[in-house]
Amino acid sequence: MGRLTGLVALVTGAGGGELGGGGAGIARALAQEGAVVAVNDLAEEYAQATVEQITGQGGTAFVLAGDVSDPRRAQEMIETVVERYGRLDILVNNAARLGRSPAVERMSDEEWHSYIAVNLSGPFFMSRAALPHMMRQQYGRIVNIGSLAALRASLNGGAGYTASKRGLLGLTRQLAAEFYAYNITVNAVLPAGILSGRMRAEMGERAEALVAARRWALPDDIGKICAYLASPEAHLISAAVIVVPGANATGLGDFAQYRAMARQIGKDIGE
Repeated sequence: MGRLTGLVALVTGAGGGELGGGGAGIARALAQEGAVVAVNDLAEEYAQATVEQITGQGGTAFVLAGDVSDPRRAQEMIETVVERYGRLDILVNNAARLGRSPAVERMSDEEWHSYIAVNLSGPFFMSRAALPHMMRQQYGRIVNIGSLAALRASLNGGAGYTASKRGLLGLTRQLAAEFYAYNITVNAVLPAGILSGRMRAEMGERAEALVAARRWALPDDIGKICAYLASPEAHLISAAVIVVPGANATGLGDFAQYRAMARQIGKDIGE
């Protein structure tokens, strides 16, 4: 019996199985804690890879393909889960547009709008569709997967990525304020970097060094944090912004590195 036994979850952008990223890790972690998990991704076969991994480990999951940036499809996906299981308790908004983009002066209108559509409008559409069901049952957990770029800037994704992830923090806090009275919590998890299974296989020893130094997280690390936030035990935590790994949020690295740098410039920071 896991802490999520009897609960029903939907995780967006959760395909890929063993080679997947944070979404796959979140889906696995929720299933391991006993939740029934609807695994969403754009491509049905990509979502199926995670479903097969979960069911192969004794969990319960099913494919729910669809584009979260389409408000009609977002509503249909939520209704599908509720019709199938009678409830929806947990929504993890993980789907995102990633990848390199040009600098602002070369960014097209279409590219800008695509980041906002997937990374910000998608979580809004999915949450809007889920909230009436959560309100009715007086229980809900929404976890929005953001990025450290929301607090700093993106070295990879550009203005559209950074702005959309910053907007997701505002959405998180607004939803948390509006729905806490219904026993619905809304929190944001901001990975500084996630080593997907595919990246880990391609990078080899470099990937292992990042993990060992606790600079990047593995997909299941993110999953375990989300599983706790999705549980009844976390009922007092809402509007929280959790950076993983946390040391990267300072922009300085961990304190040992900061102390060494400070000593080089003659700053007295104590022991």
